[in-house]
Amino acid sequence: MLQITQPHPALLPFVKAYWYLHIQHTMPLVSLPIAPIPETALYFYPKDKLYVNYLDNSTQKIPDNIIIGQTTSRHNLLIPNNYLMFKVLLQPSGFFRLFGIPMTLFVGSHEEINLVLGNEIKEIRERIENAATFEQMVGITEAFLLRKVAAYKVEKHAIDAVLEQSDFYHYSLDELSRDACLSSRQFERKFVERTGISPKFYSRIARFNQAMKLKQKAPRLSWMHIAYDCGYFDHNHLLRDFKQFTGAVPSGFDFDNAVIY
Repeated sequence: MLQITQPHPALLPFVKAYWYLHIQHTMPLVSLPIAPIPETALYFYPKDKLYVNYLDNSTQKIPDNIIIGQTTSRHNLLIPNNYLMFKVLLQPSGFFRLFGIPMTLFVGSHEEINLVLGNEIKEIRERIENAATFEQMVGITEAFLLRKVAAYKVEKHAIDAVLEQSDFYHYSLDELSRDACLSSRQFERKFVERTGISPKFYSRIARFNQAMKLKQKAPRLSWMHIAYDCGYFDHNHLLRDFKQFTGAVPSGFDFDNAVIY
């Protein structure tokens, strides 16, 4: 069962939420497709090891603690028998503002958190692994993050509020730059530091994610209707994004088991 809780108020500029999911089964590895989602997160896997299958059919074992940058293509999670996920879902600028590390280093990939942040995270990882409840995991993580907030690296800027808009993809680069009180060039530079990708590409991923959520929520909606609702030029424009981001056509994508949020 998925559990979600909000962070301490002092962490809200950096952290969106904490997620906890524990799945136990006796089947072979269960495959769950995941299309690009506009997010950055820290993940901990205290139980059985997770594997990921990519579009080139390569399979990789995932470390038990990782930072994931902006994903740009679909992959399949291979869920083990005793799967436990604890996720720190970050604000779009959260990691960059806390630690001053550009997200360009993590685009379309992941890295062990301890290799990025040092030995301090090893103790956090071990304590999370030994925690008995979601609440204990949150408490351990919040104590660590609150210490970091006291010495965060990058001050809040108007661009951070712009990034947190759920309807980001509805606006042009000029409109977004103006709202952030920046020139287009300054906006793009600061945006890439925070997310790892350009505003245009991020907007495409955010819009595509919204289209996927609509389709999963209302399977009978036509793709033409969804394209219109999400601001695509036409049905074919949406289908081109679908092929790029999932490596499939809609009829070949497993919406019943896909992880879309």
